Amino acid sequence: MSTLIALAITSTPCFAQEPEWQPTKVEDGVQLFAKKEVDEGKTPLKTFKGVVKVKASMKQVLALVLVRETFSNWVYNMLEDRTLAEDNTDQSYCYMVIKGQWPTSDRDTVARVTVKQDPKSLDVTVFADSRGVDQKRVPEQEGRVRMTNMYSGFTVKPISANETIVELEGFADPAGSIPPFLTNKVASTLPAKTLSALKAKVESGQFDVKALETVPFAQISMKKIVLPQQTTP
Repeated sequence: MSTLIALAITSTPCFAQEPEWQPTKVEDGVQLFAKKEVDEGKTPLKTFKGVVKVKASMKQVLALVLVRETFSNWVYNMLEDRTLAEDNTDQSYCYMVIKGQWPTSDRDTVARVTVKQDPKSLDVTVFADSRGVDQKRVPEQEGRVRMTNMYSGFTVKPISANETIVELEGFADPAGSIPPFLTNKVASTLPAKTLSALKAKVESGQFDVKALETVPFAQISMKKIVLPQQTTP
């Protein structure tokens, strides 16, 4: 896992850069990291990240992370994740419902989804961010607590024709009266559970590459993504 640790610490995705990531443990083949939020004085909550290597092409991994409607099948505690109407080709919005841990209620949010690619490394980041988003896009639902301070994102890094590094980073203020230590405990579990499920699905062929051509947001995103085999040596 030392290679994964080096990649995660030295990479420069579009997330906050300070303070540095600290490796915590390896779970189900996923290297886990944590760091305190930049506004540590305001919140004791932490940001968590997981890193895993999968035996699959970048395109095969994108067939999972660009099709949010499949998330309830493999993203930990995700009850629902659906794409809302696209406003333009650079971003979209999604509505997420996350299972609450007994005795707490389910959480939901509306988030802006963006897809960016590093022109040199070809790394692709799919980033969902609820901060500053008009939550009235989806009316509040009875029995669910609306979150307004949440972000999460997958970064897909091609390393060969059939091997890919996948990172998952996330932070969530669950709102309500959940103690911070419980929030951090639940949040620290998400990267390992989600990435191990992604690894199992993609390595066993449980994905639909054709969805990249038929699902609207995935189709739009793929038009601006350069796959490794499309580059000139």
